[in-house]
Amino acid sequence: MEKLLLIAHLILIAMGTGMSFSNFVNVRLAQGQSGDIAKGLALQRRTIARIGDAVIALIWVSGLSLLWTAAPEISGWFHAKLGFVVLLTASHVMARRTGVELARSGNAVLLSRLELYAAAVWLSALAAILLAVIAFEA
Repeated sequence: MEKLLLIAHLILIAMGTGMSFSNFVNVRLAQGQSGDIAKGLALQRRTIARIGDAVIALIWVSGLSLLWTAAPEISGWFHAKLGFVVLLTASHVMARRTGVELARSGNAVLLSRLELYAAAVWLSALAAILLAVIAFEA
């Protein structure tokens, strides 16, 4: 069971990291666009964001399940990793809020704020992965 949880957790992390990078690229491309291109990019962002909600929730569920079943030795590196996971989650929430505001208002200036949050999600994911490798080094 522990191996299956670990496999699921790693797949979810890979999905979340790839999706966050994709969202960052999307926001960069969307700046300065209008018409059908802007609408298409916005549709992709909304779709990825909804999937991202589920992926982040499942990362938390699988990670906490692993913590509970495997009971690893918790180090300072693990606490630092957890800090970046919290930052990632908060950045995702702020990106979602900004995306909703952008869709409601149509204010393209919000794309720069969305870009910041998307970058924070992706960079937090990378930091969490790096710290996880250090924390769980054999």
